[in-house]
Amino acid sequence: MVRRDGFINKIRELGYTYKSTQKRTYLWRKVGGTHYISVPKAELLEDDFVTSVLRQAGCTDDSIRSFIASAKC
Repeated sequence: MVRRDGFINKIRELGYTYKSTQKRTYLWRKVGGTHYISVPKAELLEDDFVTSVLRQAGCTDDSIRSFIASAKC
């Protein structure tokens, strides 16, 4: 499981900015685009969720694996 704060730092590096708060999620939107990410308010995020979102954001599988390995709790 990956801490939400570390994941948010990663998507900031990819060019996403905070948009708004929903009931159970935070919305982050790509600067200059329409792609958005719903980040759960839970403190720990599942590896499958992190992998899926980062893949959609354009990260390679190797960079995703290294990020998850370094961000593990």
